[in-house]
Amino acid sequence: MTPSEMLDPQTPIVIGAAEIVHRDGSDFAPSSATDLMIEAVQCALESTGAGEVLGGLTGAVLVPHGTWTESDPGRAIAAAVGAPEARTLRSELGVLQQSLLARAATDVRSGAIDVAIVVGGENRWSGVVAGKSGVALPEPPALASAAEPDEVIAPREMVISQIEIDRNLTTAAHQYAIIESALRHQLGRSTGAHQRALGELWERFAEIAAGAPGGWDARAMKADEIAFESESNRMIAAPYPKWLISQWNVDQAAALVFTTVGTASRLGIDEATWVFPLAMVESNAVIPLPERADVHRWPASQLVSKVALESSGITVDELGPVDLYSCFPSAVEVQAREIGLSIDRDLTLTGGMTFGGGPFNNYAIQGAAAMVRKLRESSDPTFGLTSAVSGLLTKPAVTVWSNREPRAAFVSLDVSEQAEAATARRAVNPDLTGAGVVVGATVIPGRGGELTTVALVEVDGFRTVVQSQDLALGETFMAADPVGLPIIIGAPGEFTLA
Repeated sequence: MTPSEMLDPQTPIVIGAAEIVHRDGSDFAPSSATDLMIEAVQCALESTGAGEVLGGLTGAVLVPHGTWTESDPGRAIAAAVGAPEARTLRSELGVLQQSLLARAATDVRSGAIDVAIVVGGENRWSGVVAGKSGVALPEPPALASAAEPDEVIAPREMVISQIEIDRNLTTAAHQYAIIESALRHQLGRSTGAHQRALGELWERFAEIAAGAPGGWDARAMKADEIAFESESNRMIAAPYPKWLISQWNVDQAAALVFTTVGTASRLGIDEATWVFPLAMVESNAVIPLPERADVHRWPASQLVSKVALESSGITVDELGPVDLYSCFPSAVEVQAREIGLSIDRDLTLTGGMTFGGGPFNNYAIQGAAAMVRKLRESSDPTFGLTSAVSGLLTKPAVTVWSNREPRAAFVSLDVSEQAEAATARRAVNPDLTGAGVVVGATVIPGRGGELTTVALVEVDGFRTVVQSQDLALGETFMAADPVGLPIIIGAPGEFTLA
């Protein structure tokens, strides 16, 4: 029997996906973000062999909001594929990008719509090129800004706390660098040995990006030029120079086309091209970095992956291709350890957000599209896993995929309550003073040679965030592992070494 004969006809599947990249070069032409997304959707539909019919059957277009100003790109996309009456949805920053994939899968499974398209993209490189040349960016299609979408999804609460806002932790690089320092301490590595390990990890990502169809950077940079400072690789937040952080000035888009086994069978779409989302699990619990007892851990990530794998009926050892959300090395390292993946195996399909490209608020869609491509290329039964992150290691999500019929019925789950219960916490007090110890820290160099040290510290079981502009203190924190060092908070938010 074929899958279409054995399975529930409402089983959700992905039948088309596309990754679009307009790389810099002599033939580069600036584009609007909406036009990039339209291109991605059209390519995804064409990959099914029934693009025109599927376009007309589209009942929803779901888009994560980027840095672009268009209010409803989904409306222009729907019109472009022949579905002007399709419902449009935009999710705001702070909403897991995987939530849109889960919404698409559950909507087709319920029978509410026949086809759902999830698409996102960024044209920030177009903005860079236009700014340098003095040429205006191309206008997006008029429909993209004609009105608000049918639905806007916003996060229920902020993913960052007030103390982080007040004390220099709103920049993602600063927070992830603090997590990196805690992880380095836990591993017992010297600063030099850890820096070399980061370079080796990211070198493999750069190599994968160079061969990835949707990769942004094809240079295949080597470990030392990635991880160590140079004129072209300035330190952003120790231990992260430029080539260890996400690069978001890209022109990229990605799209996935969801339908059901029943609809795909009715349209005669080749079963060998179907990709099954087996389980989509997420946590929307917001536990800011200063509150997390173990800064190098992420219990919510362990939980979502465990539930997703168990719900799919597979083990972590059965996983083939993996694509982890990869804005910074610590995000990859922490997720891999929580999921149970070796850091020595390939953990990306795109090359990650430094080299594959990190389109703002859309990378998880890029990774999912790459996973669909990879599974469609495999002639053997294969399981894959993709992850998503929202906030600063705040909200995790995992999808388990397969290119063969599922072992269990599809599930889409939110495990926020369990994640809250699984995460040990510390109370935070911005007004703390007195003697304490460093839990994690980073040093942020200024353009004029100044150093700002930001540290997460603990005083008698309470946490706070402190800063120092002292040059010698900054040099000390950059030269050796500062975690565990005794400090004195003389005034709230300010510290010196004890």
